[in-house]
Amino acid sequence: MKQIMSRCALLVLFVSPLLSYADDTQWIADKRGCKVVNIAPQEGESITWSGECKNGLANGEGTLTWFQKGVKIESYSGPMVNGYAEGRGRMVRGSGVYVGEWKKSMQHGKGRFEDADGSWYQGEWEDGQPHGRGQMLTPEGELLKGYWNKGEFEEAGAMPGRT
Repeated sequence: MKQIMSRCALLVLFVSPLLSYADDTQWIADKRGCKVVNIAPQEGESITWSGECKNGLANGEGTLTWFQKGVKIESYSGPMVNGYAEGRGRMVRGSGVYVGEWKKSMQHGKGRFEDADGSWYQGEWEDGQPHGRGQMLTPEGELLKGYWNKGEFEEAGAMPGRT
């Protein structure tokens, strides 16, 4: 169980920069002045956006790359709508890759996260974390099937939304 909790903690660390979403939206612009939402502002960060810029906001298909003090830390490839990741996209951050649905620049809907150690989570996401029906393969090879509630595994067969 301790290993399960540590694996869930690693998964949450992957998405935790997205969890500090607040009502007062902050933006970051590339060198062209094209803006995207900045959910978790960090000192020394910058971006590049390869797609269209419409009314000063990233729109359409493209690749958004985040840098920390000039070093690439994350990339997102997929659709942007008014500066937000929306629809089906792919994010690479550290040793992890998420492919799936996005809403307001957060994992939301169905998606799959894979880590370099062979572990993965596939299932439903809400507000940037596993939530709903899904399954996870731990680094130790244990397959967990059941429900997640705000990023935490509920036992197999648990009712959705149980607290």
